[in-house]
Amino acid sequence: MDDTLDATLTVAPVADGVSLTLTVENQGQASLDLSFANGQRAEFVAVDDDGSEVWRWSDGRAFSMALGSETLAPGESVAYEAEWSSPPTGEYEVTGSLAASDADASVTMAVVVPEKE
Repeated sequence: MDDTLDATLTVAPVADGVSLTLTVENQGQASLDLSFANGQRAEFVAVDDDGSEVWRWSDGRAFSMALGSETLAPGESVAYEAEWSSPPTGEYEVTGSLAASDADASVTMAVVVPEKE
């Protein structure tokens, strides 16, 4: 991970799945320019106990092919959201990562999807 970037992942249940929020904060003393190869700003991936990928947020999505950038001032943060609809019951390791081509920030946490009532 980039020394000046701090990433946190927030997970919350929603009606038909799980809401995910990746927050990236610039903890450095200078502004940080993030460059993106397309319209995608973040990626979210869930793997099961066997390490098999069971869900990837970007699968089946189309992103603009235009280059993009965002600037984070010192202390500034930006949040990227995704929703995992109808996840199967189980325990997963979910990783949220910044999709910037020139900076690295990611965080992984355990997520338990309970049985539907």
